[in-house]
Amino acid sequence: MQREIFEPCNIFEENGAVMQAGWSRTPVFIRNDENGKSVAKHCEREIFFINNGEVSLYLAVENYVKELNIKIAVADLKHGGVISDSINKKLRFSKVELPCDENSGEFFFEDKGVTLKLTNTIDGRYIRCAYREFGGFDDFYCNIFLKRNIIENLNALAPFERNRKYYYFKRFMPCYTAQGAIKVGGIEYSILENTARAYIDKTRYFKPREHSYQRLSADCILGGKRFSLNLASRVGDNRYGNENCFFYDGKLEKLSQITVKGTPNRIDRPYYYKGGMSALDIMFKPFTVRGEAMSAKLGSTTIIFGRLYGTINRIDYDKPLELDNAQAHMIFSEF
Repeated sequence: MQREIFEPCNIFEENGAVMQAGWSRTPVFIRNDENGKSVAKHCEREIFFINNGEVSLYLAVENYVKELNIKIAVADLKHGGVISDSINKKLRFSKVELPCDENSGEFFFEDKGVTLKLTNTIDGRYIRCAYREFGGFDDFYCNIFLKRNIIENLNALAPFERNRKYYYFKRFMPCYTAQGAIKVGGIEYSILENTARAYIDKTRYFKPREHSYQRLSADCILGGKRFSLNLASRVGDNRYGNENCFFYDGKLEKLSQITVKGTPNRIDRPYYYKGGMSALDIMFKPFTVRGEAMSAKLGSTTIIFGRLYGTINRIDYDKPLELDNAQAHMIFSEF
């Protein structure tokens, strides 16, 4: 059952339990942390993905109770190849929180050759990062502004059935254009607003155990319109909603159960996705460079870059959306 929520509602009840479950097209879920009995233990993760068709930037900040991870990967989609690096910082006393307000606030981190500054404004996000000896070789630098457009986005809340103080809260926002520059060593990539898109994947959670998480995503132009995809594995009690959806021309189309078939431990092999009632039938095929999948391994996270082939029928059953050669990526993570 897919339960769409239309009216604003609190995440936490007065006793600290998370009783709501479902999804929405707008940010209806209100973080009333004063009622959350476990807020001091909740974890945060924000992923920024920027793509202009020739280069992709993956930047993630994972903020655990006393541990901070920063993960960065730059994929040259035109010539083939990925450079990546990450830093893990143990926090001795308390964690450094990401801003809760999307219209204001700042995150700043500096340590061992890495400087990262994320600034929230009413118009969008600024990302400024300098990483010396990135990937063990050249320096990395980026200065990018993500401009927010007012379109639909996915908001999902899933409590855990047995103990509802545990929860998983997700926002997938493919509603940004990007402008700025990315530099790796002597190579500079120009990020222009009319050709570059960005999404933000934002999660907050408090879980009783680790999960093996898998997500297939895309953010590209098809038929002159923007297409974004989010197909993800289950976390929490998803009887009333899940993360599976796609966006076309700014409109969210919700998907239900998705069947996934692949070859475990062979990231160079294709993955196949099918949805009920012929809603979706696609294949993700990794890019390969000298026989190896074009990917980045960042601690407990692996990103694979590739393309989509197949069709989505939900928009117009008489004229399905063709995905042949649509750029996409898969993310595998333990968290």
